[in-house]
Amino acid sequence: MLDAHVHLEKGDYTVEWVEQFIAYAVKRNIDEIFFLEHTHIFKECSSLYNEMSALNEYQKNWYQKKWEQARPLQEYIDYIEKLKQTEFPIRLKFGLEVCYSPEHEIDIAKIKQMYPFDFLVGSIHFIDGWAFSHLKQRWDKNEYDIDELYDKYYARMLSLIQCGLFSGLAHPQSIQCFGAYPQKDYRHTYLQLAQALCSKCMYIEESSGLAINYGDKQLGMNPDMLECMIKCNVPVLTASDAHVPQNVGLYIKEMNSIIKSADSRRS
Repeated sequence: MLDAHVHLEKGDYTVEWVEQFIAYAVKRNIDEIFFLEHTHIFKECSSLYNEMSALNEYQKNWYQKKWEQARPLQEYIDYIEKLKQTEFPIRLKFGLEVCYSPEHEIDIAKIKQMYPFDFLVGSIHFIDGWAFSHLKQRWDKNEYDIDELYDKYYARMLSLIQCGLFSGLAHPQSIQCFGAYPQKDYRHTYLQLAQALCSKCMYIEESSGLAINYGDKQLGMNPDMLECMIKCNVPVLTASDAHVPQNVGLYIKEMNSIIKSADSRRS
């Protein structure tokens, strides 16, 4: 089994820190991990956060704190090289999770060209500069036009896919973090997203991150989205979005069962 989304940023860049994640992976029968880091922890990626920092005081202060603690990307690259020379009981890949906004595609392309990552996964964390998934900036779904919000969210997701910069799409259901589920029928949009993913040879995550970190009642993609991905033969990779060792592989077995069940319905 695979956990395709695990972060290391909460610890020091040591072999011992990685071994803690691997120990939990082995307990949960995970035989491969994709390690990745958020772009917001690196100095070279600061331009990706210009709009979100300017939106309000909370977001400005949040990113200012991240910037003060930011490390150079080369530190992560050196760490990857060290880990690749070490033997572990499971397979490992190393990449970057990029906060995507269409106005920063040139910046993202430069980062991709400069550093030898195994993969780059794109994620949607902002809509018009609004960082919608922050627990300290919690919002009420009743205060928003949910259809309009999802229209913008999926339009940005399509741009992410079509730009051709990424290996995969991270946690595609992240906007529902505070219980704001899609209200209208988006199956046509899901098919459009799935076809675009296929054309760019990208994978999509079936992520338990919202269930782990926000208590979301839905595990992974909604059934319509998952069905469209399977119908179009998009690779669906299970992912925990773990930020601590204890969460590696959490709900991966259950999500594999969901994927298998959806695939059998197609047959």
